[in-house]
Amino acid sequence: MLEDTVVSLPDGGTRPAVLAVPDTEGAVPGVVIIHDIFGLQPDTRRHCRRFAEAGYAAIAPDLYDGGRVRCVVSTLLAMQRRQGRAYDVIAAARRRLAEHPRLDADRIGITGFCMGGGFALLAAADDAYAVAAPFYGDVPERKERLKNLCPTIAQYGARDASFRSHAERLSKHLEALEIEHEVLIHPGAGHSFMNDHDLLLARVGRHTPMRAAYEPTTEALAWEKLLAFFDAHMPAAS
Repeated sequence: MLEDTVVSLPDGGTRPAVLAVPDTEGAVPGVVIIHDIFGLQPDTRRHCRRFAEAGYAAIAPDLYDGGRVRCVVSTLLAMQRRQGRAYDVIAAARRRLAEHPRLDADRIGITGFCMGGGFALLAAADDAYAVAAPFYGDVPERKERLKNLCPTIAQYGARDASFRSHAERLSKHLEALEIEHEVLIHPGAGHSFMNDHDLLLARVGRHTPMRAAYEPTTEALAWEKLLAFFDAHMPAAS
């Protein structure tokens, strides 16, 4: 179900990626998954598997090209500038998924976590996605940047002092733009409640204003909300 692959970039280069396809017959919808600041970790593979188990093919590209420091820095700069090579990698992952013989290319969604949530939101505004599901991601100040966004479900933690305002901003933007959406703020949860990392920096995060920590109970509820929204806009069973 889960395999290592690559995505091909316009300049002839490639980036590693993880691909998961359901063990079913017939065409399936797909999801592009954008990892958080910690890179393509086992947690990202876990999310690929769970999407496949739910009936969606999933691909997660490595934005960092193996995690080299200069790649991490350039990716964060691309996030701040709203443009750059990271967006090329995301677009390449979408093409790789759309070309898979099992894929229904008209039904591709995108999700992402933290930094990846910000990328997912902007990529969905720029490309033809059926649905978007950013988690605790950065939101642009100008609503016009999101005017072409598809139906979106965004989820944040109420204890995340750094990003809760982004949830409120996103809700206002999408209401003004009349884009179908759900913006959920989960009580008792902080940042990264969907991401189960066994990393020192991840453990430090719970002591920051983001109160970043994996919360399995909140994750279960958030996953249920995501699947319901996906089923309404891009069902696994066609």
